[in-house]
Amino acid sequence: MSTVAEMCELGWEEGGAAWQWRRQLRAWEEEMLGECRDLLFDVVLQPTVSDVWVWRHDSDG
Repeated sequence: MSTVAEMCELGWEEGGAAWQWRRQLRAWEEEMLGECRDLLFDVVLQPTVSDVWVWRHDSDG
């Protein structure tokens, strides 16, 4: 189990090997990337738990 913070220590931080872009990000993209990192900072990754998407019919529409 790893937190996103721990993954940063393994090279997933900004400028690390895992973050490679085809072009330089625009200012608004850099801002969104920072917001994304902030949202994911406390996420705990659990490799033993299945990742599942469940689609359910919305009876309201």
